[in-house]
Amino acid sequence: MVGTTLREIRHHIEQLASDDGNYYVVCARSGERPVPVAGQRFPTRTAAADAAQATEQYRAALRRYDPQLPFYDPVVCQERSGDDPTPTASSRPTPESGQPRAEEAVSASTTGSAPADDDPLISFCHDVSGSVFEALSARDHDAAERAIMETYLAAAEATTDPNTLCLVLLEAMAAELETHLTAAERTRLLEAAASNLPPVASAADPVAASLEFLDSLSLLREYGLSRGSTAAGDRDVWTVSLRGYAIECGDRRFPTLPIGIDVLRRSETADTPAVTDVRALGDGDWEFVLTSNAGTAAGLVCTRGERP
Repeated sequence: MVGTTLREIRHHIEQLASDDGNYYVVCARSGERPVPVAGQRFPTRTAAADAAQATEQYRAALRRYDPQLPFYDPVVCQERSGDDPTPTASSRPTPESGQPRAEEAVSASTTGSAPADDDPLISFCHDVSGSVFEALSARDHDAAERAIMETYLAAAEATTDPNTLCLVLLEAMAAELETHLTAAERTRLLEAAASNLPPVASAADPVAASLEFLDSLSLLREYGLSRGSTAAGDRDVWTVSLRGYAIECGDRRFPTLPIGIDVLRRSETADTPAVTDVRALGDGDWEFVLTSNAGTAAGLVCTRGERP
């Protein structure tokens, strides 16, 4: 055991990592680099094996909150010349591109586990919920944690499709964070949670990049986007329309949590955007305005829309 909290385990992994290490950790079946070792490199095989074991401990701790969290079989790979150090589930490593051979792999698990869920949407939703739970735990928001779990467990009893439970969890999170945290607390929490997610390249247009990514996951059926600026020219303004949003929306409530957290992790600067002028157009259909450099993450967790 390297710690009992998500924060302690992640800190241990970060201490093991180095910027120029030749070793990294992937799932032996899918090639995916799971949270919390996604993006991390390690200087020695021993350090990477330690990180792989800590990854299993971290994800076991997360299952206290999210029982449907996918299982992974973390193994150590050594990067060689020409290897791609960032394999994904859709680009699984081969012996030529970093897949560990028998003498290279160090499995962190000696017991059987459930198969990993390779669905990109399911994986993304679990990553988001895990990053939020870690941020909540680090800030001692116990009341919000309990409320999320109570709402989620009650809703899960009525959910017949286990693959939709991760969407139910995000809906519960968004609603309870709006209720239990102040606007400033939500901003700090969302920024911390975004930093806990697997790293991605920053984008000159983070909103466009995020919507393209979320569309590829089928979190939404289609979207429209136009970009402009304020009259003073000091802020970017995006007008967004969504069709077929996969997360349940009720009473004109729009759970924006996965959109907000993904936009934040793709932003080149620390500017915090905000969602305004929300309109509910129908079942899963929304229009809203997103403005950069707003100072607080208003509307990026959950917001409400008016009927036209």
